[in-house]
Amino acid sequence: MPGWVAAGPEGIPAYALARAGAAMNAAFARRLATVGLRPHTFFVLVHLAREPALTSAELARRLEMTPQSMSALLAGLVDAGWVERPAGARRGQRIDVRLTDAGRRALADAGPVLAELGRPQAMGLSAEEAATLHTLLGRVLTHLDPPTPTRRHP
Repeated sequence: MPGWVAAGPEGIPAYALARAGAAMNAAFARRLATVGLRPHTFFVLVHLAREPALTSAELARRLEMTPQSMSALLAGLVDAGWVERPAGARRGQRIDVRLTDAGRRALADAGPVLAELGRPQAMGLSAEEAATLHTLLGRVLTHLDPPTPTRRHP
């Protein structure tokens, strides 16, 4: 048996990072749920708040989702009153998705919840450790998953 197997994967930095990422994703989803949002919903609202008019295809690329999955997600957001998209467009015509006032309120409601989750103490870190972690994670992301002109991260 290889030594790292006998010692356990906890000593492998990539394993620790993957576990920490999974734990933070779960905490992120739980906190967003307290204000009625899911992570993908939140990311769509953020993108539309930053750029007032995006197509379903642009949103799908940015969130690395299939167009079909994005269409289903947007249908739910339209039903909730958080986004609007015109119906009855002709083939090849640009159909912009826009954030509604209710969508802006939903996004604003997430602010305090996410601020609490982002506090260094909520992660078991000091302010200095949190700043260092943020810098290091940025470097890891840039190295492993550099942004491309056609893909932006949430």
